[in-house]
Amino acid sequence: MDKVDLKERYESSPLWDLIGIKVDSLESNQAKIRLSITKPLLNGNQVLHGGIFSTLLDAAMGINFKLRVGEVKFATISLTTQYLKPAKEGETLFATAEVIQQGKIIASIEARIVNERGEIVSIGLATFKITRSRS
Repeated sequence: MDKVDLKERYESSPLWDLIGIKVDSLESNQAKIRLSITKPLLNGNQVLHGGIFSTLLDAAMGINFKLRVGEVKFATISLTTQYLKPAKEGETLFATAEVIQQGKIIASIEARIVNERGEIVSIGLATFKITRSRS
């Protein structure tokens, strides 16, 4: 899969555009994405909303799995998120992911989000279902 096309495809997706997710780096087998925290992404406690953490984890898992499987379609069927530290407006977060195990239909993927100081602020584990077209 062409890395430039992949970057453009993901960064132009409506959700990524709405939230402000960007590809920070893209190698042949690893993508790192980033999010600059803005006021609309905060909860009532003035820290990043938990749903945005989960979205960023899922986005990191998705782009990294796409690097691995190419044009095969897949969907997240389960996502567990651990919130370890709050993140505030003006901070930038970075997310990466790693495929832990992949079978013919199911894959397990782990992701982590770190802040600018390299502190882990959130981790996630997801199960993806791989959809194969019928012959």
